[in-house]
Amino acid sequence: MADGMRSDGVEDAGGAAGIRPGTAVRTRPEVVVLRRPDPRNRHCLRELGAGMEEEGVPFRVEDVAADGSAVELAFAAAQVSHLDVGVGVDALGNVCVHHSKLPPGAPALTGTASGARVMGHNAARLVVGIPFKAAGARFRDASAPLDE
Repeated sequence: MADGMRSDGVEDAGGAAGIRPGTAVRTRPEVVVLRRPDPRNRHCLRELGAGMEEEGVPFRVEDVAADGSAVELAFAAAQVSHLDVGVGVDALGNVCVHHSKLPPGAPALTGTASGARVMGHNAARLVVGIPFKAAGARFRDASAPLDE
């Protein structure tokens, strides 16, 4: 993973946790956003971040070099997030919100870059445990059985 950005505007340089030898480790709970670096995704990331900030939930963005779908990236992000929620943005601009307790192929939400702000709100709302905003996202049917 390459350079990252946190919601407080501080750049993490030095890997997934931003740790450099000889520096103090500060662990803070935050939603992790994994993205494929693509200039077309800049606006999407800005909107995702704005949505989470408006809900008062911190986040950090990390670039990944490996190919992966938004669902795969979101699941991986949820696994390392202390808040158990991750967001994935693939090279095509697809956005996915996942919870670490859901099966890998059953994300909480999926959508496109055009609905990124609402997806950011909903990622934050998943953390807080309040109802989602409905606009441009496909929700997982809670009554459907989970395939594990």
